[in-house]
Amino acid sequence: MKKFKRLLILSAASLLAASSVLGIVACGENGGGGGRGGGGKTVTLQFWGSGDEDEDEVFGQIVKNFNATIGKEKNIVVNYSSEHGDLGANVMQLGSNDAPDVIYVDDRNVKAWVSQGLIEPLTDPNNNNAPRFEGLEEFTAPGKVWEQGIRRYRFDTATQTVSDDATLWALPKDIGPTALYYNREYMNQMGIQHISMTAEEAYKAGYPEKGYFQHTDGKWYFNNKVPMSWDEVTDLATKMQNEITDCKYGYFTEWWFSYGWSIGGDCVEYVSEGTDSDGNPMGYYEFTLADETPNYIVRDDDAGFTVNGTAYKAGEIISYTDKQKLTADQKGHCNELPTMKDAFIEFVSLTTPTNKVVDTNTKGQEVMGKQVSMGQNSIGTQSARDRFAAGSIGMFVGGRWEVTHLRKKIGIKNSWMKDQDSWDVAPLPMYKEYNADGSVKVHGVQAGHSGSMGLAIAFKSKHKKEAWELVKYVAGAPGQTAQAERGFCIPNQIEIAKTDVFLQPDKAPKNAQVFVDAAQYETPGDWWYLKDGLWIDNWADCLNKEVRENTKTVTQLFDTWKQPTQTKLYTYTYNSHNLSAKPKK
Repeated sequence: MKKFKRLLILSAASLLAASSVLGIVACGENGGGGGRGGGGKTVTLQFWGSGDEDEDEVFGQIVKNFNATIGKEKNIVVNYSSEHGDLGANVMQLGSNDAPDVIYVDDRNVKAWVSQGLIEPLTDPNNNNAPRFEGLEEFTAPGKVWEQGIRRYRFDTATQTVSDDATLWALPKDIGPTALYYNREYMNQMGIQHISMTAEEAYKAGYPEKGYFQHTDGKWYFNNKVPMSWDEVTDLATKMQNEITDCKYGYFTEWWFSYGWSIGGDCVEYVSEGTDSDGNPMGYYEFTLADETPNYIVRDDDAGFTVNGTAYKAGEIISYTDKQKLTADQKGHCNELPTMKDAFIEFVSLTTPTNKVVDTNTKGQEVMGKQVSMGQNSIGTQSARDRFAAGSIGMFVGGRWEVTHLRKKIGIKNSWMKDQDSWDVAPLPMYKEYNADGSVKVHGVQAGHSGSMGLAIAFKSKHKKEAWELVKYVAGAPGQTAQAERGFCIPNQIEIAKTDVFLQPDKAPKNAQVFVDAAQYETPGDWWYLKDGLWIDNWADCLNKEVRENTKTVTQLFDTWKQPTQTKLYTYTYNSHNLSAKPKK
């Protein structure tokens, strides 16, 4: 999606930090490979990770296998510790002279760690980003690793941008696409027929391109390979709540991403202001969660066109900046999609009581609550996946990492679901409108967020060549296969993800292909956009603790936090609103 290619232009302070990083990198070149114990001496590496007992067990075995193979061959011994989930403590340790050699870095913190000079670049920013470590090409070659996985660990400190050829600072340890987990037993009890067909297969079989529908035979169907529309998912959730006594909520999601991104909206967009008189680039980030302008997607039967210098093909959504340049004729080549504000109101309606008005949409219509979901705050300490396994939630949006846990909880003694065929996964809901015959009239795009953890080499590691051997092993086929076999992540290497090593057709979820498809289009959450989340914290806190708990309205959220958020966003860039941040040449 185009949002993933967002230009990142930070403040003057960040530019200075970037200059410092570049200097550090240059110094690191002499010792960039690190020292290896000469004369056959064994080098001991410290590998810091974090995670639950499943991850601890898997990585303990991965390290054991490494030590017995590559480590034995190259005189390397790795000590692994999974007790390093404290971000602040990790930052302090990385800045000390007793830093670990290899450490987890998640996508939300990689830019900050780079700016602080805490991790070693894998490519050389002073030499056209040529690989600095042997074998890196097997990860960066086209089609080897998911673009959405490896690209989130690229960052050009000189230009403050993310691009396909920017400096690479870590390799993805994993990628965790999100999907819709659903209770199949509930559907059986409600008399819903279950099918698993692609849109093309469904069409040939005489079914509509819907995820949940009533067919001409009078029966209701659920198709786990076709995304439901917004209305379909709430209709199905409501049916679950009404007909299944144990189902308190038919649906749970804590993220608005799939709603906003499906129609081309977002919470922030970059607005260019050109350059100043000295040629310095100027621009700012605009808080767009309340954007009331329609979005547009090129019609499926259209040849496409160019607007504002950008070429668009059929099925592509016009960007935030470009949609403001659309002519009346170009709009005629598009279908109109909802505004970002309307998509956000739809998301908030999920937790709002049915007798309460959520807000008035941009067409002047009052939107009533649907009350099919709990709020993120009210769910409390019991996770959505545990409530799902217990039967109190019928469907929930979760990442691939939920699979290992659910396999343990479902189909065992005293569990609500009787066996591993009791549940499965489907694509996330997307925006769709239908013709009278059930064919799709207008659609958005499939969208959602994926999580990822990276493997980084500490800048202060004294054994960087050996550390690379470990990174290469964990991010390569051995490490990815071991993780996939346990089910808690999708391999970062595309070919492995397409094999039964990951798909595991004999285990739940049987529709694991959904995760493979999602890995191609799901992108990082808003926490990845800028170097920190200070611009997010206040409005997100209000959203989760007040708006979705029905103590404040959407209008009150924007009245309170829209302007403060915008003011904070101005500080991330050099722009006409924040001229004091002019970068130094």
